[in-house]
Amino acid sequence: MKRERNDWKKSKLKNIFFLTLAVLCCAGCAGAAPESGDNLIIMEKEDAEGLSYTLTEAAIGDVILTKRVKCTYLQVEDQEVSFSVSGRRIARTLVRVGDAVVKGQLLAELVNDQAESRIDELEYQIARNSLLLEHLEENENNELSARWLQFLYRSRGTKEEEEALKESIRQLQTNDEYMREDYQDAIDLDRMELEGLKKSDAESRVYSKMNGTVSWMKENLEGSTCTRDEIIMKIIGGSECLFVVEGEDLGELFEEGVPVEMSISSGTGAGQYQLLPYKMEEWGEKLTFSLWGEDDGSSIEVGAVGTMRVVLGRRENVLTLPSQTVHTADGKTYVYVEGEGGTREVRWIETGLHGDETVEITGGLEQGEKVILR
Repeated sequence: MKRERNDWKKSKLKNIFFLTLAVLCCAGCAGAAPESGDNLIIMEKEDAEGLSYTLTEAAIGDVILTKRVKCTYLQVEDQEVSFSVSGRRIARTLVRVGDAVVKGQLLAELVNDQAESRIDELEYQIARNSLLLEHLEENENNELSARWLQFLYRSRGTKEEEEALKESIRQLQTNDEYMREDYQDAIDLDRMELEGLKKSDAESRVYSKMNGTVSWMKENLEGSTCTRDEIIMKIIGGSECLFVVEGEDLGELFEEGVPVEMSISSGTGAGQYQLLPYKMEEWGEKLTFSLWGEDDGSSIEVGAVGTMRVVLGRRENVLTLPSQTVHTADGKTYVYVEGEGGTREVRWIETGLHGDETVEITGGLEQGEKVILR
């Protein structure tokens, strides 16, 4: 009798196995999820004794999808120092790495081949000739007055004397005009040369455009030949630090005036912060953010790396399930539910936004229905 019972149980289990296999094959061949009226498929069936599932239920909540973006705390105001000419030798540098500098401070200069003495000479010549030109005008006016007075008071006023006066005046004015042109030509030529020398002199020096610190310098600068626009040193400004993100393509993830969550995991500034996009109109390859709120960032070290949590999608007050309960196979989405007698069954569902921790459920489940968590 006992043997017959065991044979009957084995036969029953065998029939269940083949029935389950047949149903699975049909589902796979169909290539689509079953109709809503027949959305339960028996995946396995065992003796309910000893089986234990952890269940959770579909509940109303929020679904949030985020992207993690790295940012670095930096002093973003900086200056890349370079000369605007090529082929000239660098005479000297006046700073070293680590030196504090102020706006307008001379940093380096090129060999200038005694241009300063020639500039002084030209400025003297221009000033002298300009003064002589002024005196020429005064002398001419004085001489004209003197000749007219002599004609009026010491001549008989004859026509011949008047013609002689006019001729002497024309000769005086002609001579003075020649001298005036000579002085003016000399002044103009000297000014042209002076302008070129001053431009060359200006190009031979580079100055700091801000208060800050020399952070880098090219090696062996003194005595080397400069190349136009080649960076020879860098200065970091002493302004307030900002968080910087590298990547122009990330700009569309942020909105002006909307704070972003950010965390720093290590260092003296470890903690949670909120950042605001800073001067978005100037964004390019670098995106800048300032601290938002009461924290002034004084505890954050320059170079500290943080992680921003940027919201890519959000659904509020929707039906949700934990992400680990939702599975996908062949482009179809399903969950496991506990059927009658402790069986584990597949429920085909429809989903919306898949968030970081939860998934939006748009079909196949109702609020309060339980699914297998693990």
